[in-house]
Amino acid sequence: MSVKDEIATGTRGTKFEVVVIPSDEDGCRFFLEKYKPFRLASLQQDPHAFGSTYAREIGFDDETWLSRIKNPLATTFVAVQSADKQVVASTSLIGPLPNAAPASNPYQIVSEAIPRSDATANSSHHAEPLCFQMSAVYTSPEARGQGLAKSLIEAATEEARSRAHGQGRPLVLSVVVYATNSAAISVYERCGFARGVEEPKLVFNAFKNSSEMQLDMYYQGAC
Repeated sequence: MSVKDEIATGTRGTKFEVVVIPSDEDGCRFFLEKYKPFRLASLQQDPHAFGSTYAREIGFDDETWLSRIKNPLATTFVAVQSADKQVVASTSLIGPLPNAAPASNPYQIVSEAIPRSDATANSSHHAEPLCFQMSAVYTSPEARGQGLAKSLIEAATEEARSRAHGQGRPLVLSVVVYATNSAAISVYERCGFARGVEEPKLVFNAFKNSSEMQLDMYYQGAC
């Protein structure tokens, strides 16, 4: 796997690394053996933190799971314990996207987006921003309080900044947060995100058959 950053020893004496899961054979094996159990456990432990549900994803076959890691518009970052490579935190960077409007289900945007070649992006669309969305930042309860979420957000942000800079285009990086999740909002603010100008909006989630107040946040630069 591609190592993005090595995190100093945590407060409990455990060392962690932030890595990107590749879409090659080894990465797909890791995704099924390490990431999938982490994701399912997360959906069980904190169902209110996600737009999806455990009941929905436990029924996915391997090809459905692997469609996420193989999607060219999705980059999955995970924090793993250095000793056993167990996944303890994760986030995904989705993009480039066709517009700057964030969505509570960015994987739906991914399925609808048509990737443009670098040559196209650097010609007639040179001045347009490169738009990304960060999704599903989550840390297992036993690994919280060690800065893993912040490290993942910073790694994903740096990846988006690097790709925008490489094309000479401005960056628009967004995230959708539940308006009641003050802890998540605080972490994003410490990582350079600010609340959008629009008020939180009530959004219906078909997977949960319920509605939640959601807040759009945008990256403004390092604090």
